[in-house]
Amino acid sequence: MVVLKWIGIGLLGLVGLIAGGIGILAAVYDWNDARDWLAAQASEAIGREVRIEGNLHVGLGDPIRIHVEGIKVANEPWAEEPTFAELDVLDAQLRLWPLLRGDIELPEIRLTRPKLAMEKNPEGANNWTFASGDPRGSVAEEATVPDDRQEVPIIERLVVEEGRLRYRDPTSDVDVDSNLSTAVGGSGEEQVRLDGKGSFAGKPFTVTFEGGSLEYLRDDPKPYPLRLEAAVGETRAKVEGSIAEPVKLEGVDLSVELRGPDLAEIFPIVGIPTPKTRPYTLTGHLTRDGTVWTMEGMKGTVGESDLNGMIAVDLGGERPVIRGDLTSERLAATDLAGFVGASPRGPSDYETKARGRVIPDTKVDLERLRFADMDVRFRGKRVEAPYVPLDGLDTRIRLENGRATIDPLKLGIADGRIEGTTVLDGSGEVAALDTNLGVSGLKLSAFFRDTPFARDMGGIIAGRIQLKGRGATVADIAGSADGKIGLAVDKGRVTSLAEAGLKTNVLETLGIVLSGDEPVRFNCLVADLGVRDGVMTSDAIVLDTPETLVIGTGTVNLKTETLDLTVRGDGKKAQVGATHVPVRVRGSFLNPDIGIDATETAARGAAAVALGALLTPFAAIVPLLDPGGAESANCAGLIDKARQPAGASGSSR
Repeated sequence: MVVLKWIGIGLLGLVGLIAGGIGILAAVYDWNDARDWLAAQASEAIGREVRIEGNLHVGLGDPIRIHVEGIKVANEPWAEEPTFAELDVLDAQLRLWPLLRGDIELPEIRLTRPKLAMEKNPEGANNWTFASGDPRGSVAEEATVPDDRQEVPIIERLVVEEGRLRYRDPTSDVDVDSNLSTAVGGSGEEQVRLDGKGSFAGKPFTVTFEGGSLEYLRDDPKPYPLRLEAAVGETRAKVEGSIAEPVKLEGVDLSVELRGPDLAEIFPIVGIPTPKTRPYTLTGHLTRDGTVWTMEGMKGTVGESDLNGMIAVDLGGERPVIRGDLTSERLAATDLAGFVGASPRGPSDYETKARGRVIPDTKVDLERLRFADMDVRFRGKRVEAPYVPLDGLDTRIRLENGRATIDPLKLGIADGRIEGTTVLDGSGEVAALDTNLGVSGLKLSAFFRDTPFARDMGGIIAGRIQLKGRGATVADIAGSADGKIGLAVDKGRVTSLAEAGLKTNVLETLGIVLSGDEPVRFNCLVADLGVRDGVMTSDAIVLDTPETLVIGTGTVNLKTETLDLTVRGDGKKAQVGATHVPVRVRGSFLNPDIGIDATETAARGAAAVALGALLTPFAAIVPLLDPGGAESANCAGLIDKARQPAGASGSSR
């Protein structure tokens, strides 16, 4: 719309300059003798050199007929093109008596091969702001910058033949060359039409605009109709409707349709920061109230998810302020990947093998974080994910001065919930992440819902995740993380087929008894991991089964994505055939290796050491386990046992 506004400003400015000199021309007999004088007066009025290089003729009468050839308006010294405006031929009719009253009424203007070159320099200065203090410049100024629809000069018919508009803005990487013409539309009414092509944000750009005639703009009381179609790369936009007061952009009533391969690609176009997505189609109703543009009744799809609600953008401040209320009735979890820096399409096999990494190395875009402020509420009523039983998502994202706060963050999962806050601070040199999430009431069996294994899986998962990290990418943040992770699974059972995913004798080596088709039962599984500089170190990893206490030690390196863990089983009583040989987990996240270290035997008394380790680290997890509940009694009992002085239980080993 800004570009289209300045098309009119450029063309009407040329007419205003000529009309302002008619009174002087009328006193001159040889019109060509007045070319240089008139050009000099126009130059002084606008503070920019104006030349008339062709014939000039004025036919007196009512209307006055003006014919001018070869009009050129100089450009700024820094501009790429030598002229701001050129016009091969201007033919205009000007009514005499309104002119004497100071009004401009033009029965017809015919512009042959007009050219307008609008540019900005790298510092953001434009070439269409004239710097003249001469009061005679007011004729052109008032003609080109009216305050409202009624101040638009009366032009009963405008004919543009082979017009050209170029708009160039290196600050936004925009360079568009457009053809401009007028023609009679299908309704029999004259229309203004613009067809442009070029580049926008480094991508191929095309635009087509159709609007009512200038006569419609000036005199018709009905809203001004318009239709616009534009494409930037594969992103497509269609806008159709009307504007009640087009000069002031008031009474906007437009239907909008957007479609493209990735919502993140609209940021350089409209300035709304969005995560990476799968292909989308969105429609809505666009209105304007002062400095606020609102897209109401928005509906459509993003990937496999539906999206409904409203988005409002306030352009009246130092930065745009975006407010929104969005809902998805059916939300595909894959479509949330962009929010955590991953690709919603997933990495290709080639990319995964080439990097050898699992954690995304997506760069945190600080420019997008700082470009606008935001307050958006989002609710996903039904979340669908393969293998993960998600129930719903409720969150609010607030972005201010580059600092994004996600609070609340509520995710229903496996009949329980993950709930807490996350802050991504992009106000510094690199991004900083601070997350604090509680895990409560997750049912292990729910992860195997609708599978043959559901009846053999059980346990309640609880815990807390507290991490802080800094870095330029998601992988860098994970690789620098500090904090702690504590999780517990109470009164669990796992299908005996679990051994199929491990080497055949691993479970038996750890002393875990398999009983045919019966599930492997355990009293409690707890894991307490301290995280420092991206390395997770086990403070306590304990699996308590009726026959065995299994202890894990070692590290998980988020920076290198490697594993170095040792798991030992210590029988609570003599077990026939149990060797208690440690199991070692090595390798990378992408290719872990599980093996038996036959050269080392487990130290006796490891159970007591493991129970002692539970005393301090898991004090914070106890409240999450609901020790009063039947389904969390085993983990609570294990921790209570760790609190007792050595030998207090009266057990003998």
